[in-house]
Amino acid sequence: MSSPRDMLSLYEAVTDISQQMLEAARRKDWKGYGQLELLCKGYIHQIPNHDDKTPLNAEALQRKIACLKTILSNDKEIMDLLQPWMLRLSDILHSSANSRH
Repeated sequence: MSSPRDMLSLYEAVTDISQQMLEAARRKDWKGYGQLELLCKGYIHQIPNHDDKTPLNAEALQRKIACLKTILSNDKEIMDLLQPWMLRLSDILHSSANSRH
């Protein structure tokens, strides 16, 4: 059984990586972004093993909530940065499919 400290360490690691992912997306460093995304997934997959149902004290709960808010904020900004690229890719794929018909 893990401690709340172990679980919070995972959330904090994901928070740090999500910040690095945002910085990579801002630089359009998609290779670096992809590597960070894989690293982040590794940490996320560990959370269920450490996130037991033991109630957190007020301080730990606040830290967890702060991490989640930061992760969600970073994710939203990353999606905003990716949206134009995804639309261009969709247009390219759509025009390519139309040119074959």
